[in-house]
Amino acid sequence: MASSWYKPSLVRPVSASESDQVDISIITPSLNMLDYLRRCHASIADQKGVSFEHIVMDGGSRDGTAEWLGSSDDLVSVVQPDNGMYDAINNGMRLARGELISYLNCDEQNLPGTLRFVKEYFDRHPDIDVIAGDTLLIRPDGSLIAYRKAYPLPLTLLLAAHLQFHSSSFFFRKRIVDSGELFDSRLKDVGDQEFVARLIRKKYRFAFCRRYLSAFTMTGANRGANPAAREEGLALRATRPQWVYTLAGPFRLVRWLIKFMYGAYYERMPIVYSVYESGDANSRRVFLASSASFRWREA
Repeated sequence: MASSWYKPSLVRPVSASESDQVDISIITPSLNMLDYLRRCHASIADQKGVSFEHIVMDGGSRDGTAEWLGSSDDLVSVVQPDNGMYDAINNGMRLARGELISYLNCDEQNLPGTLRFVKEYFDRHPDIDVIAGDTLLIRPDGSLIAYRKAYPLPLTLLLAAHLQFHSSSFFFRKRIVDSGELFDSRLKDVGDQEFVARLIRKKYRFAFCRRYLSAFTMTGANRGANPAAREEGLALRATRPQWVYTLAGPFRLVRWLIKFMYGAYYERMPIVYSVYESGDANSRRVFLASSASFRWREA
């Protein structure tokens, strides 16, 4: 029998009149990744200066996750079968009480100060619906593999290739969900790209922040790296107009130019960051990377 608990976590006390709402809801789909989930949750729980809830949607793990969730009093969790990652995220977004939403997979972490920065950015820019920031790619021991910087793209260029930022550094207003926009649960690996393309079509306003917001762990088993994800991405691109396919080569050059103009090919060294490393969800470890590249290298 599926079990469930509802235990919202707030960084600060709230009055009865505002206890039904928080600043940010972070949804994590989970399945048999307890060690990474603990690190993911710790990276949210230590955020300061903002109210939040962490909603964990577990698909029926058999590695002790359900027991750990049941004993944790600082998160929201539901253990029930789902139809894949995006279905789990949709279910979590329906529960969300935050004015802002993000989703963080088990193998991802928020970097220090991320949630406060995001909340203050949205407060200063009420016309902005979505923000995306930069991401660090790390190994399970926390060491740096590469950096990835977000940059804007018109819809045609987005459909011509892949999503230009990591979902772990992607935040949007709850009003988008309230208007009926959810992830396409028929997709298993590239639903974030389809979701972003749909928001662009519907004229939601995006902003790109030059700040590292999250760390993505290259575990060797990430969904985006499997052959099924590549096939699904190709199927999504097949829906683009024929003229976009014909101009794929020139579009690639334009994309590289935009990426260069937004500084995505270089970074001033060193990069100093702190994350939770393998086997330790009690405290962050500080890393200093004296050199790094934008290139996605093998871990």
